[in-house]
Amino acid sequence: MNANSAGRQDMDRRGILARGHAALRAGDINTARACFAALRARHSDDPDALHGLACVALAAGRPDLAITLAGQAVRLSPQGPFHEVLARALLVQGHHMAAQAAIRAACMCQPDDVPVLLACAEIMEATGDPWAAAEAYVRAVTISPAPAVQARRLHARFLWRRGQRDAAIQQMHHMIRRVPDPVLMHELAEMLLAHRLPEQAEAVVRAVVAHDPDDGVALSLLGTLLFARGRMRPAAAVLERAMAHGPTVETCSNLGLARMALGDMRGAGSAFAIAMRLRPDDARIALNHATGLFEGGNVMQAATVYETILAHDPPPDRDTQARARFNLGVACLAQGKLRQGWKLWESRLDFLPAHPSASRLPRWDGHGLPAGWALLVHVTGQGLGDAVHFLRYVPLAARRVPVVLEVPASLRRLAATLGQGETYPIKIITHNINDSAGSAAQCDLFSLPHLLGADSVPPFRPYLGESPWRQPSGRKGPLRVGLCHAGNAAYRFDARRSIPVEDLSALGEIAGIEFISLRPQAVDMVDPPFVRHELPSDADLMDTARLIATLDLVISVDTLSAHLAGAMGCPVWLLCRFGGDWRWSPAFDLPVPAMAGRLPEPDPLPSGNGKKLRETSGFEASLNDREVSIEALVRKLQEASSFRENTASGNFYCFLSTICFQIISRHRNMLPPLRPASQWYPNLRLFRQASLLPPQQAWTPVMADLCRTLRVWAAGWRRDAGT
Repeated sequence: MNANSAGRQDMDRRGILARGHAALRAGDINTARACFAALRARHSDDPDALHGLACVALAAGRPDLAITLAGQAVRLSPQGPFHEVLARALLVQGHHMAAQAAIRAACMCQPDDVPVLLACAEIMEATGDPWAAAEAYVRAVTISPAPAVQARRLHARFLWRRGQRDAAIQQMHHMIRRVPDPVLMHELAEMLLAHRLPEQAEAVVRAVVAHDPDDGVALSLLGTLLFARGRMRPAAAVLERAMAHGPTVETCSNLGLARMALGDMRGAGSAFAIAMRLRPDDARIALNHATGLFEGGNVMQAATVYETILAHDPPPDRDTQARARFNLGVACLAQGKLRQGWKLWESRLDFLPAHPSASRLPRWDGHGLPAGWALLVHVTGQGLGDAVHFLRYVPLAARRVPVVLEVPASLRRLAATLGQGETYPIKIITHNINDSAGSAAQCDLFSLPHLLGADSVPPFRPYLGESPWRQPSGRKGPLRVGLCHAGNAAYRFDARRSIPVEDLSALGEIAGIEFISLRPQAVDMVDPPFVRHELPSDADLMDTARLIATLDLVISVDTLSAHLAGAMGCPVWLLCRFGGDWRWSPAFDLPVPAMAGRLPEPDPLPSGNGKKLRETSGFEASLNDREVSIEALVRKLQEASSFRENTASGNFYCFLSTICFQIISRHRNMLPPLRPASQWYPNLRLFRQASLLPPQQAWTPVMADLCRTLRVWAAGWRRDAGT
């Protein structure tokens, strides 16, 4: 064989090897096998052909065959690059010590080969030697040509897995400063988000979007970050841009959640529908869709979807199951099915962080405890408004066992008034002054209804505050009305719950009322200009309770203020979003006494004084004017009261009854309807959004109704007070 022929054969051999490895990298196992088998057919002891076939065997799921073929290649050429595939096959087979020996041999044969060093790091970590893995990563980064993207990226992932998150993030930043690659930026953003650095994650993703405004993946991630930070309006806008570059399940689902939080329930429904079409069997998407149904007031439909999720075979992941059971529990509660609802509601414990005491104390089963031991009741995973609502169950638990109640510091002083002077075996502590010694069991505050077997709303009596609320007496001047138009902005559905300041302007035009803010002053707080502030910025709930004790009425959206005033027995007018919290569903309405179909006729007025009263007060003209306002009628009534001193009392009150009859019968359509009260707080009246309206219109009819009712109430108060 001459030199030219040998050269051509060598070139042909190298070409076949290259085609085989290229096919293997592309996942074309059959082509790769054919190439390496053809070489082996020429020379059965060709170590490169044996190595290629070993790689094919490992990729095809035959590590045993790979070990045999790679071992033959190593025996034929001990210094060849064949130890790595042997080490990987040994690792798959569970031969960890042999795998470590093989990869060390590979590093000795190829000490400056970066892929081999990275394989060494991977195998050492997998076989329980993270120190050797760290050394291999550091060497790979050191000898890699700049910018060493692959080595640094794998090293950063290794540091992340080892819990060295700051170092991992620093490594990723180092790469991105040199190579602003969008894929690396996405990965860094995910790390920052997982490390609870959402501001930095947002900055990184915005850099990606600035680099490529049409990067749909980056837009979707940016929208998700904004949503997670509670910035619903910009989140929805960015996610809509992402949708234009091709809808994905995650983009549609997050857009649906953002729109739902903004009150755009129809838009949310359409986004969820697209997500369901893209992935019809995804239980998480179905869960979000059901939440949209519930928030839109379709409680029964939502419950059906939750039940379908739980009946699915195979079942969804445990977290999704727990959330579906919890949400089904909420739907049951909204329908008044308390026993079933409380049981399902316990599923929240499967996805919320456990209280530290859960690791050392058994969960209470609702029964008695050994003498001298107490029950630790702690507040976990819910807001302060929920805590105030559920505190009513603590005295009921204290009738069975002594209670140690752990509450947030802002609730401590108020919680000490629980029961309003009655003696209960309840000790109040906070998490930072935790003296729970002597506790034999623990449970969450929100588990008490289930553990106590509650199947109905317990009879109400005021249970918080230094004393039950009483109507302030002997006070002159305007009515004092507490106002809370907004809750915690971090709450996902706060945009639907809170009322924009501009929608409150009509309240400031009502005469005889002084509005007092029930929110502690804060730098970024926006309240209407007619609202007074009497709570300092550092006020706790006891300070708020003392302020409520001086008020005639509290008007509030569904937030802490409403619960606190309700728990004290103070009159509350609650402004509820459509499809809102389960507590305010019609299932818990108290019956409202209805007027008879026809009002009884009043006794006729005696002649003389009655005629004079009619003529002088001008009521006939007022009553014939169909546009007359309720306030004008009340003013006429007040004017008529000036005749009292010159009129026999019998004639005077007979005249008043006639006036009242005429007002009600002729102007019934102008009187505010009686508002349902709540079983949870009988002094609370519900002003509900009657239907699902676009967000910008949702509060308009409620505010008009509220102002009309408030004017009548204020006018009546002025009449009774003689002011």
